[in-house]
Amino acid sequence: MPGESEELQMSGRVTEVLPNALYRVTLEGEGRPEVVAHLGGGAKGVTRVRPGDEVVVALLPYDTTRGRIVGKRN
Repeated sequence: MPGESEELQMSGRVTEVLPNALYRVTLEGEGRPEVVAHLGGGAKGVTRVRPGDEVVVALLPYDTTRGRIVGKRN
């Protein structure tokens, strides 16, 4: 898929579960920005994501307010 290599992957923590399978995630780093993320195709094996879980989020450079959850950290 074109542009897939341009993704920025960051760690974060789920702070809220939203309707329609969306999650509010606070990213680690400067300023601690929040993004709205959905489960990505590779993360479908993750059975459940709850508030407080640490996840890996893939962000695209042209819209850093939305992302995909690509994995869950233990």
